[in-house]
Amino acid sequence: MWTFMAECHKKQLQKIMEAKSHVQVASCKITGDSGLRATMKLEMECLKWEKCFGDWINAQKSFVKFLNGWLIKCISQENEETRDGIAHFLPGRVGAPETLIVCNNWDQAVEKMSESQVSAAIHDFASSLRQLWEKQSEEQKQRVQADYLSRDYERRVRSFYKERGINYSNGTAASVVAGLDELEKNLGFMKKRLEKKRIIHVQAVKEVNDSASSSLRSGMMSIFEALESFCLDRLKGYQQIRNPNKGGKI
Repeated sequence: MWTFMAECHKKQLQKIMEAKSHVQVASCKITGDSGLRATMKLEMECLKWEKCFGDWINAQKSFVKFLNGWLIKCISQENEETRDGIAHFLPGRVGAPETLIVCNNWDQAVEKMSESQVSAAIHDFASSLRQLWEKQSEEQKQRVQADYLSRDYERRVRSFYKERGINYSNGTAASVVAGLDELEKNLGFMKKRLEKKRIIHVQAVKEVNDSASSSLRSGMMSIFEALESFCLDRLKGYQQIRNPNKGGKI
């Protein structure tokens, strides 16, 4: 099982490494909060994954520990009447039952295994998603502000034309107003403010996409590297479990 799982995680890692390094999750033309919801959902799923993985490993450790303790207790009770008061069939003693030795070795092997590297990789990835979500939230805020200024600017330009009896032709407000020598100062100030806000929004979009490209790829690579290493360690640990009565590995 561990060989198969290690190979699967190795292939997953290779696919992530071969994937495009640039990811676009934000755009100056995209509206709505679907990207925010998707990032938050992925973060929640990662935290759930981390917990389930830890619970799975702890369940294995608890099962083997309970089984080993139960065997020791049962066998000790069967042989409790000894001259020195020590049971003959304790793990490692000459003549101990084969099942007890194997189970005790299994317990020791499982206890040495640590899932902390995998849990840390998943947790770090979830943290990077939280940071990505914050950048997306800031991008959305800048987009809303830019859209508001753009609509307000458009409305004021139309009003400017109407007050002077000039027909407002098709085209962007910025290009039309740019040719007016009598543009009022407050409208010119608004235009500069809008242009500045649009620049800020474009930068926010770039930061979101750069963050997504970096965190998604590197985060998943770290997780699959840790999973592959964990499975190989588990495999190595199980291969060390021996049946001394048969002189070989289980």
